[in-house]
Amino acid sequence: MININLLPPELKYQRIVAKRNASLMTVCIVIIFIAIIIGVISKSLQSTVETYLSSTKNNIQKNSESLDRYQDLQNLAVFINDRWQTTQGIEKKHVYWSQVLQELSNSAPSDVQFESLVATTEKTPNFVLQGNTTTEREIIKFKEKLEATSFFKNVSFKSSSLSPDETTPDTKVNKLKFTLEFDLEQNKAEGSVSGIKNNQKKSQ
Repeated sequence: MININLLPPELKYQRIVAKRNASLMTVCIVIIFIAIIIGVISKSLQSTVETYLSSTKNNIQKNSESLDRYQDLQNLAVFINDRWQTTQGIEKKHVYWSQVLQELSNSAPSDVQFESLVATTEKTPNFVLQGNTTTEREIIKFKEKLEATSFFKNVSFKSSSLSPDETTPDTKVNKLKFTLEFDLEQNKAEGSVSGIKNNQKKSQ
């Protein structure tokens, strides 16, 4: 079968141009449609990304605020611990002299009289005690009693000398003057004082 196109050349050209224009129009419409779809997808992705970035920013801000609060709490804990350590240091250096002197008096034998007492916690020995008695045995007994207490340590006998008893000038009675040096057992003294405090609270 043979097809013979008898159209004039001008009409043939117009039909070819029309077909070409229709093809170009179809291509343009497809391109425009694809561009619209890409635009919609881009807008959706942009909105999703912006939402994610905003959420991430809020989370970072919340975490930063939490870290700041944690840092503040940590600094407060360090401050409190430092003050507690300072308080403990002051407490350890504090001496309850009334209890110490009471223990010293209780340790002295009846024949021992005190003449002078120098006490300090800044240097050793903490105590230099001068007194008098009748015999060396009383001095030894006094020294042993001091060593046996929980308040004193490093008790040492330094010197002794005989001197007339000025209270009885008509009789030939001599006094034995002596010097003892010793230190304060701080930890044990604090424990004893704490026990006394607890007992006082219970009695109240």
